[in-house]
Amino acid sequence: MNRFRLLLLLGPLAAMAQAPQPAGPSQEIAKPLRKFDLDKDGKLTGDELKLARQAHNRGGREAEPRPARWKEILERQEKEFTQRRKKDFDLDASGKLEDSEKAALRGVWSKIAEHYSAARVTITAKYDRNDDGELTDQERSASRAENDRLRREIEDRCVRDWRASIAPPAGTPAPPAAAKP
Repeated sequence: MNRFRLLLLLGPLAAMAQAPQPAGPSQEIAKPLRKFDLDKDGKLTGDELKLARQAHNRGGREAEPRPARWKEILERQEKEFTQRRKKDFDLDASGKLEDSEKAALRGVWSKIAEHYSAARVTITAKYDRNDDGELTDQERSASRAENDRLRREIEDRCVRDWRASIAPPAGTPAPPAAAKP
């Protein structure tokens, strides 16, 4: 008889536990945390969760490098990139970049800068041992080899993609030589 009473009491509770729960405000990400939901799936996972934790650990301070400092870093890297890869954009081999070649270089650089910014977040998340969202000198030294490798890969891929976009399709005959008067 006790068993029967227990089933009567627990039966409705068991049914409620198995019923799907409606999505409600309690299952959504709190508004201050939504900015960390990079893939906008309504959940903080992996690097998103680490970024939120780092922001909390910094006590509201901006991550290093701050936006103005990051802009300076990107400007310096753009100058270095231009010096290193100038020949890739000198399509007429004149030794000087024409306006159209400079425009192409700037377009490729803007794509590289986007990838650099994403890589910066990944590198910081991976090497930030004290979880404050900033790299100490020791953490920066530890990350340098991977950071340099990623930089080269990003540059090479973006330049290669640009070259492929300007190359004539395979099998296309060369344009006829201009007739001489």
